[in-house]
Amino acid sequence: MLGEKKLKQIAQKVLTFSEANQTEVVMVVSQNGLTRFANSQIHQNVAWNDLGISVRAVIGKKIGVASTNSFEDKALKVLVQRAINLAKLQKDDPYFESLPKPQAYQPASQDVYRISEKERASAVAVIIKKAKAKAIVASGAYQSAVSELAVANSLGVWAYHTSSSVDLSTILLGANSTGFAAQVGKKAQDIDASAVAELAIDKVVTSANPIDVEPGEWDVVLEPQAVSEMMAFFNWLGPNARIYHEKASYFSGKLEKKVLGENVTIIDDPTHKDAFPMPFDFEGYPKAKLEIIKNGVLTNICYDSYNARRYKAKNTGHALPAPNTAGPIPLHVYIAPGTKSRNQMIKSVKKGLLVTRLWYVRVLNPRSLAITGMTRDGTFLIKNGKIVAAVKNLRFNQSIPQALQNVVAVENKLTPIASFESEMGINRLPALLIRNWQFSSGTLF
Repeated sequence: MLGEKKLKQIAQKVLTFSEANQTEVVMVVSQNGLTRFANSQIHQNVAWNDLGISVRAVIGKKIGVASTNSFEDKALKVLVQRAINLAKLQKDDPYFESLPKPQAYQPASQDVYRISEKERASAVAVIIKKAKAKAIVASGAYQSAVSELAVANSLGVWAYHTSSSVDLSTILLGANSTGFAAQVGKKAQDIDASAVAELAIDKVVTSANPIDVEPGEWDVVLEPQAVSEMMAFFNWLGPNARIYHEKASYFSGKLEKKVLGENVTIIDDPTHKDAFPMPFDFEGYPKAKLEIIKNGVLTNICYDSYNARRYKAKNTGHALPAPNTAGPIPLHVYIAPGTKSRNQMIKSVKKGLLVTRLWYVRVLNPRSLAITGMTRDGTFLIKNGKIVAAVKNLRFNQSIPQALQNVVAVENKLTPIASFESEMGINRLPALLIRNWQFSSGTLF
């Protein structure tokens, strides 16, 4: 960790090196640890420090971006010149107006929590010991990180934030079944390795000797991990201003219209204490709570400064690091909790499936937000409100909006799940009871 003072000095130095009309500096510094285990033993335990700096140079309406992992003066001068040279080679972007100007943001907690390799190994040992006692093979990973993010530009922006994260996940292997469990948090005390082990073991034991079931339309109870794997694609391809205005999104042209079930409310809240708070985006623009779907109605989409200016909208603070061709994406999504417990949801199912997680999910059709993938690590048959058997995994082809239009019940609590930028954001999701999920075929396992 270099600290705010040191990073600010580096940023100011970079800005003085630049002769571009506008210049942006983004710095990420992190201390990372990773303990991996397989075949019921730790096989890798590593720690590393990382730093990166990216410069965006603007010359008129031409933009160039370059990055390096050295903070030495010589490297920084080369970096700035490379960004300028790249900008000169570009065509004018007719829609670019300016980098953001300084805006006040509400700092989040600056507390960070470090975890030692011994603490990670001790947690892993708990899982291995419990799995061995059941003749189950344990594998998985325990990751930890402490990071700093700093953003500056030549218009006066300065933003600085620190964060920490821990993420323990395991996949346990039985004779003919597997089980998954995971927990995320800000510090080691947020992780209960014993609970992770017991949940994964229960999945292995109860999913043993799976039976075949016919593919087709099934009522499903998706556990939070499965919901997260679906919502990752919703976040990316749904409320994204670039895709929305290019008419490539399912939601294009549907603002203020009902698009999902009335019992579905989706909010991006980077300020929530349980969400790994992130007070600003990668342009240093303030983040705030944003309601995307309210009772099934599309109320907002996500903007960064570029798309906000281009489409005459309000910047919602969803910029990703430049050069960003994906568009603005929410990183702190939650689905508002409902009124039913998970057990109540299962009891209400006459015939359906309980799904632990989804695997190898890919996009079939971005315009309809259709995805394909398989169930994994615990899929169960429900009959008359009871889990009666484990079933072999199934492949699905499913439209996400269609699934969210068919939500029968939403769990009354939220589970934290790491997003793709776990050190910066976290999703909090419930289990969902969904009618008519589309399974296309079975699998061998």
